[in-house]
Amino acid sequence: MNAPFSSMLQLMRENGRQGISLQGFSRGGKGTPVVDESKEMLDRLEADLFALKHEYDLFFNGKRRAEPMKERKELETRLLVGSRRTIVGNADQLRFNNLSGRYWTYANLWTRTVRDLEEGRMHRDTGGSVRRTSVERTEPVDRDHVDRAAEALLEARRSCGLAGDPADIPSIRETLYARALEISASGGGKKVEFVVSVEGGKPKVKAVLQ
Repeated sequence: MNAPFSSMLQLMRENGRQGISLQGFSRGGKGTPVVDESKEMLDRLEADLFALKHEYDLFFNGKRRAEPMKERKELETRLLVGSRRTIVGNADQLRFNNLSGRYWTYANLWTRTVRDLEEGRMHRDTGGSVRRTSVERTEPVDRDHVDRAAEALLEARRSCGLAGDPADIPSIRETLYARALEISASGGGKKVEFVVSVEGGKPKVKAVLQ
């Protein structure tokens, strides 16, 4: 056996002991690493989203002087990083998607509210709370309707073979209500109605202005 071939075999044996493939990737697959401890990560994201929403509520109610941009940027970065990683388990993936969707819905609402405040369409009252300048704010959607839409969406997910835990109902309701706020604000304050359906084997939610 010549020396170069012997050296190659030795290198292959060492690679095998170290768990490295000849292509230079760790054994177990190429590309994005699998997320470990997904539940802990999701619990932290959910807690931080709840905390961020609370800080924005304080800001819009005049109990916080500055917009919580640092906390918002940190959470947004973590969500974007999480979206590029592989999450094991359909239930955890669905939960991450729900959290990400809730964040972006809130983010759009916060951005629009701040812009309306800066451009004079909203103002702060004597107590510091943000108020619509000329139009009295009304509920964008009936609460009972949100409850029914959340239950219908959960049932639609189950019919498509997706995870459908009754414990998800509160977060679904919160997401739908936040979405109704955004759509109603952009639609001149009109009320919103949600229509739940199954299309192409996937649950769909359509918002209709009344």
